[in-house]
Amino acid sequence: MDNVRWKVTDPLGNELRLSEENFVHHIIVQHDPKDAEIRAKIEPQARFALEHPRFIVRNMQHSGRVKYLNLTNIQEGKEIYIRTIAVVVDAANEVVTCFARRTINDVLTEGDIVYDERHNNLQV
Repeated sequence: MDNVRWKVTDPLGNELRLSEENFVHHIIVQHDPKDAEIRAKIEPQARFALEHPRFIVRNMQHSGRVKYLNLTNIQEGKEIYIRTIAVVVDAANEVVTCFARRTINDVLTEGDIVYDERHNNLQV
């Protein structure tokens, strides 16, 4: 097993891990320098999003993966942007990637929301 960078527990009691290898290679190195810089900056917010997600949804593109969603702020110079943060976790509870984006544009069908913070531990 890779060196564990950190571990957290989500609201459903799952222990989630980010390996040093995934952080370096999948989250940072495989992206252009500006995107990599933002991904490195949001690492603490990604960890927080796993512990305190607004939503946990099934990842429609990859079976067995879920996305933890929350909001974050990103400062660029004097400007601060509010963005959606998504943290993708695989079936083995390993963090695969994290990113911030301008919108939530996931299209969900019935049953794809695993957890909704407003409904305190809604599990489907």
